[in-house]
Amino acid sequence: MEIKTVFLIFGISLACFAVIVSFIGLRSKNFPSRGALIGLLLLAVVLVGGTTTFAVKLSIEEQHEREEGHEGLGEESKDAAAINIIRHDQA
Repeated sequence: MEIKTVFLIFGISLACFAVIVSFIGLRSKNFPSRGALIGLLLLAVVLVGGTTTFAVKLSIEEQHEREEGHEGLGEESKDAAAINIIRHDQA
């Protein structure tokens, strides 16, 4: 599995976790109980730790790719390359 995929999984999970916990917390008067608090804190630590770890790994990997010149062409670069090809063919 690629680093970017793992980062996205952790990031999306963290965002969903935050929304769900906020929704439950706003709807329930006795939330969280002591056991739920400990469990939710542990889950939050895992999600935040995983998200930050893979964010740093992803940024390091992308930096190495840029330095080596193996950067993939984005949509704008592909469009610019196509325009240059058309201009050279017309000249």
